[in-house]
Amino acid sequence: MTSTHASAPTGVATPDAAASIFQQEWRLNRKMVDLDYLFHREAYRRLREVLFEEAPRSFRFLDLACGDASAATEALEGADIASYCGIDLSAEALRIARAALAKLQCPVSLRQGDFVETLTSWSEPVDVIWIGLSLHHLRAPSKLEAMRAARRLLDTRGMLLVYENASPNGEDREGWLRRWDLQEPDWTGLTPAEWGRMAAHVRTYDFPETVSRWRELGREAGFGKVQELFVAPSNLFRLFSFRP
Repeated sequence: MTSTHASAPTGVATPDAAASIFQQEWRLNRKMVDLDYLFHREAYRRLREVLFEEAPRSFRFLDLACGDASAATEALEGADIASYCGIDLSAEALRIARAALAKLQCPVSLRQGDFVETLTSWSEPVDVIWIGLSLHHLRAPSKLEAMRAARRLLDTRGMLLVYENASPNGEDREGWLRRWDLQEPDWTGLTPAEWGRMAAHVRTYDFPETVSRWRELGREAGFGKVQELFVAPSNLFRLFSFRP
């Protein structure tokens, strides 16, 4: 939900109409981030710790479905980063991201496109690949395809880091969605219409995996080490690292 990957408008739209739709969704997304309903602050704080403590020196960072890149910029400021590349479907998101990323002391490149398609055709080596709340828009076979493409780009020191929807073992998608719905009374910062829009998005596009299935996907993709680095207090999202 930090990107525009699954919420991008479908069909043919004029540039002005597409920009208007993006701005509506972006404002709702920013509201959720600012209120920390999806525990972005804690997840990106953990990401920052990992980058400073465990990433290779002068690492090359690939940000998939980067959205406006504001949280990633904060996580990366002051890190020993050699380059940043962000990918997102939305030109509007990338325009906002470019301004935010000006804080980084490294070369920055931004590419418009579907992150899975871009990743599978990518040929440049990277050291750290990050995706936050976007990989869960894919069904398991497509998740695996994306993770295999990521593994191909990483050497023995590299890492894939994901913050995504995750269920305790034994819970199915409907169980996860029921627990998602239980949050409504606590999300007092959203109007009923805003909650309805977000809930409809989640029921249409969100496909969590159990913890054991995330681990299996990592092994099937060719990663030898899978670690759980953070569990959101809601127990709806988890941060995993996948390493060769």
